[in-house]
Amino acid sequence: MIKTLPALAAVLLSACASVVPGTAARLAAMDPLTADPGTIELVMILPDGLAVIPGSARLEFGAVRGNETLNGSFVLEDRPVTTPVALPEGATARGFALTDEDADRMRALQAEIAAWKREGAAQGSLGIGLGGCGVGDGPAADAVGSVLIRTTQGGPFLPLIRDGKLADLLGAEVLAAIKPCKGAE
Repeated sequence: MIKTLPALAAVLLSACASVVPGTAARLAAMDPLTADPGTIELVMILPDGLAVIPGSARLEFGAVRGNETLNGSFVLEDRPVTTPVALPEGATARGFALTDEDADRMRALQAEIAAWKREGAAQGSLGIGLGGCGVGDGPAADAVGSVLIRTTQGGPFLPLIRDGKLADLLGAEVLAAIKPCKGAE
């Protein structure tokens, strides 16, 4: 199950009209309790005027069993985008993956949750979030963004969100309230 979180990428993931059904079905079939954290990679295609706040990208992972919860938050670091990606004019592509240290921490949490799950039914969740900031005049009112995901080492990047309108995803008030970036993002 994919669980969304309150941040820019999570809002993109909640964009029902822009979600690519085939990719969503593949992700729904993926068990976050057994998926290798070291193979999860994302490419965010950001419109002109929108950047990622440094250090804000996170992967949230956990499980729920009745009223009990185990969860963790893991750093996603910037990675070069080495796969050719078609970009709309003015857009940028940003790659993200877990740090080696956080991939190991997530594997440990997976093992803990797997043992916990053997004691009773549990449901795992995986979510991605990052903070956005404005460059120049910020994103246009009709700006769109996309998300690509790869879940296997060397596998293809699959389109998860295709041209999701930020105004629809974030809401007009949130889009208008995006603060300027504090540095060169």
